[in-house]
Amino acid sequence: MASLPRPDSDLKRSVEEAVADFVRVTHWGDASYVNLPIIMPSGTPATVRVSRAVGGFRVDDGGFAFREIDQIGFARSFPSEAKKVAEPEGLCFDRRLIFVDCAPEELSRRICDVAAASCDLTERLVRRVAEREEAELEDGLRERLVRVFGTSHLDESQDIVGSSTIKWSVSAIVRIERDVIIYQAVSTHANSVNKASTAFHDLLQLPHPPLRVAVVKDKNQLGSKLALLAQAGRVIQSDQPDDIYRAAAQ
Repeated sequence: MASLPRPDSDLKRSVEEAVADFVRVTHWGDASYVNLPIIMPSGTPATVRVSRAVGGFRVDDGGFAFREIDQIGFARSFPSEAKKVAEPEGLCFDRRLIFVDCAPEELSRRICDVAAASCDLTERLVRRVAEREEAELEDGLRERLVRVFGTSHLDESQDIVGSSTIKWSVSAIVRIERDVIIYQAVSTHANSVNKASTAFHDLLQLPHPPLRVAVVKDKNQLGSKLALLAQAGRVIQSDQPDDIYRAAAQ
């Protein structure tokens, strides 16, 4: 019978140390704060607060989700959005918190439930803001392109087929003689950036790829996502002068 391989002590220690960093606990006053490996839209870990309650513990999100959506102007939407993510998981909510009281044996599961609900709520509202931003950018973009290139050069269709045969819906298609230029409005939301990047890479694989231009509100707000966009196309800001739009089409 073949013997089992001996455990690699260095491997075990390295993995255990890495996993230990996934969850951090801070004790402050009469509560404990737990950071989990669930990332909020702001890029920070989801955090829950645990305190004593009758018969067990109270787990809440410490108001962190409320603060994130308050920064984007959606504080009034917190109760209605919290209801959507809390009730299906048997959680409670008020004007600023998602919470639940639980027995000691349920604590681990409920910490995860509250953290996930807090992140889901924030992501829903941040995505809504991003979709609105993208729509506003797109409306202004088509008006700008008409002014820069003229109505005759702006394609009525907003669909183009990539190398993968996927039909991509884009913000605008400009045709100048034999050149095709794709302009895509992109918000700061990761979904918007990933969609544009994927489409651009797919179009780049065509035998005669169109020029690809991402139009954003502010490059600085994109952070590291700017490099992802720039890998497969040019990136310009919506408020830049007309000659920048023309230069991007060359």
